[in-house]
Amino acid sequence: MPWYLIVPSALAVLFAAGGTAALRTGWIPPFQRRRVQRPRLFGWAQLVLAAAFAAQTAGYLLEDREARHAAGIVTLLALLCGLILAVAAQLSRENR
Repeated sequence: MPWYLIVPSALAVLFAAGGTAALRTGWIPPFQRRRVQRPRLFGWAQLVLAAAFAAQTAGYLLEDREARHAAGIVTLLALLCGLILAVAAQLSRENR
């Protein structure tokens, strides 16, 4: 399997696992615990990022050029939404 399929797939699995853990238990990885103020929102951000990387992998597997471009646009927008959610989860409640 080529690396451009393995890397986004692995990232999708890691983000999905982290997002599920954050939503179900409130668990955040140790290196992010100090910054994350709202673990549930951060979990949703990770799930959106997982979906974006899954869409990227699916886009590589498509044969049609227009469908591949559409998957790229969906991936870009999902990554942007996930980034916005992750930043919002790190803001303190006074800064919202």
